[in-house]
Amino acid sequence: MDTIFDYRKFENEINTESYLEATPFPFVFIDNLFDNDKLDLVHSEIESGEYKKDIRNIKGEEVKTRSDFKCIEDIPKNMFDVFSVLNGGRFLECLSKLTSIDGLISDPYYHGGGVNQINKSGTLAIHVDGTTHRKMNLKRRLNAILFMNKDWDDAWGGHHEQWIPKKTDLHYLDEKQEWECVRLIRPAFNRLMIFTTNDHSWHGHTKPLSLPNGVSRKSLITYYYTTDRPTSDLIYEEPHRALFVNNSLSIKDQVFKNVPIL
Repeated sequence: MDTIFDYRKFENEINTESYLEATPFPFVFIDNLFDNDKLDLVHSEIESGEYKKDIRNIKGEEVKTRSDFKCIEDIPKNMFDVFSVLNGGRFLECLSKLTSIDGLISDPYYHGGGVNQINKSGTLAIHVDGTTHRKMNLKRRLNAILFMNKDWDDAWGGHHEQWIPKKTDLHYLDEKQEWECVRLIRPAFNRLMIFTTNDHSWHGHTKPLSLPNGVSRKSLITYYYTTDRPTSDLIYEEPHRALFVNNSLSIKDQVFKNVPIL
């Protein structure tokens, strides 16, 4: 690999029709696009914890730690190299080809993006993401998550979960609403996941993580924006922040039974 990222492999993996037809929302994941040695260094930087942090602890919604980068000088060197790929023009061109979304803009402010780390008993309830980058006044369209977890045990939980509300005539917070988890995606090391984010893309990892001591769920996250978006993306009044479904409303008996793990 001439660079830390295999653009040729990414371009060869692009299947726009398959991406757009994926349910319950457009997504794809591709393994081993980054150089493993570089990601080993990033893994060590995350483990060191030597970066600014934003700790979230809202019971039933999100219990996690994310980075709080204010400028590029806050970003550890090897992380910066990876983010430079994910925010660069060539990568954005590949994203546009994959998703048919032109004019994508990356986020120099790392607003909500960067490092995400979730420790034992942490959770991220079902949610749809915020619609708008308030500083740049842009519309959020895509998420990219680079999972950084070696030798992940499915028994620990922490899969990326994709959900649907089964009663479309009910508000998402209605206690009579029924939620169905349709897919679990393992947060494996060097797995890059890309998905369209809008008011239909309900996702999270709802069950508190059951982790051994010293292990955490790690990922690098970037978001992508455009100046406008189709009205079909929206259900709720725009702009809005992330909309969470409390775990008490979504996790029911048998909800994960027979859900495939990819």
